[in-house]
Amino acid sequence: MYTFKIFETITEECKNIWKSGENKMSSTFFQDIGYIEEVIKNNNSKVKIVVVYYKKIVIAILPLEIKDLLFIRVLQWIGTEFSDYCNPILSKNFKSNFNKKDFLSVWNLILNEMKDELDLVFLNNQLALVNGQPNPFVECLESQFFSKIYSIEIGSEFLEYKESIKKKNKKHAYEIHRIQIKQEKLKKLSEHLNLDIKESSRDNIDFNKIVDEKKKQLYKKNISNKLNKNFKKIFNNLIISKKKNFYLISLVYENKVLSKCFGFVYANTFYYYIPVVLPNSFNNYKPGKILIIQLIEWCIQNKIAKFDFGLGNEKYKKYFSNKEISLHRYLNFFSLRGLLAYSYISVLLKIKKLWL
Repeated sequence: MYTFKIFETITEECKNIWKSGENKMSSTFFQDIGYIEEVIKNNNSKVKIVVVYYKKIVIAILPLEIKDLLFIRVLQWIGTEFSDYCNPILSKNFKSNFNKKDFLSVWNLILNEMKDELDLVFLNNQLALVNGQPNPFVECLESQFFSKIYSIEIGSEFLEYKESIKKKNKKHAYEIHRIQIKQEKLKKLSEHLNLDIKESSRDNIDFNKIVDEKKKQLYKKNISNKLNKNFKKIFNNLIISKKKNFYLISLVYENKVLSKCFGFVYANTFYYYIPVVLPNSFNNYKPGKILIIQLIEWCIQNKIAKFDFGLGNEKYKKYFSNKEISLHRYLNFFSLRGLLAYSYISVLLKIKKLWL
C-alpha cells in the first residue's frame, strides 16, 4: 500500500514529481525546488530525497541529505544550516491517508535503507504545523520543543489586524498604537517619509550589502549566524534567476535610509527575512517597528495573506503577531560514533536551553 523511492540527485523524474505537487502539497519557501537546487549546488552532502506513495499517489516528499560533520555522518533536512524551516512536503490530505502507525512503519523502512550510511539523525527547525497540517516528524517521533516562531494572519484591513492583536493581548495592541504615534510624529517633521521598494524582477538588489550590515549588528551582540559566503551565493543566484519575487524594502526619511528589510513572497506569504535598523539620530522613533507597520500595510494593499517573521523569538515579533507555532528538533543515533555525538549534542542543547 505504501511505497517510497529514494533519489540521490534531482533527476527529471524527481523534479517533475516536485513541480506537479507545488499547488497540491503543503510546504514553505525553504522546500521550494528552486531553493533546494541552489542549496545542493553549494552544499557538500549526499542527497537523499525520499518520495512516499500511497496507492501510487505521492503523499509526501522528504528532502533529506547525509552530511559529514566532524567524522559523523548526519541525516538531516537539506540546507538545515541555511534554512529557517525544515519540513517534509505533505499532500493536503496527508493525515487522512497516513496515521501514526503507518508513518513509523514507513520511516523505519527508510532509515533501514540508509542505516549503513549514517551515524546520527538530527532533524532541526521543524514546524509543528506545515500550512495548518500536523507535521508527522513532530507528532509521531519523540521530538523536542525548543522555540516559537511568530506570524501574522493579516486580513483585508489594518484595523481588522489591530483588532486581532487587541483580542490576543491589549498590551501588545497598545505597543502598536505607540509605534503608529511615533510614525505620525516623524511624518510631521517632514513629508518625505516613504517606503522604497526594490523588486528583483525589475531592480538590482544589493543582497551582499544588507547581509554584511546584518552580520555587523549580530557580531556586536555576540550572536552566531548563518550568513556565510555559501548563504550569499545561494540567494544571489536565486535573485539573479528572477524566478521568485525578492524585495529590498527601505524606510526612507529625506533620502536617508532609517531601516530596511530583505524579504520575499512565497505561497501568498511575505517572509520578513533579513531586517536591519541603521544607526541614525532617528532611532528613538523606532524606525524598525515603523517599517513593520508599513510592510503590513503594503501586504494588505497587495492582498498578501500572511506575514512570517522567521526564526528568532525577539520580543517585538510577539507584539506584532497574532499567530505562533512551535519549532521542534529530533535526535537519534545509529552507531557507536552516533551515540557519542548524540550524548554530546544533548548536553549542549540542555546548556543552551538554560541560557535562553
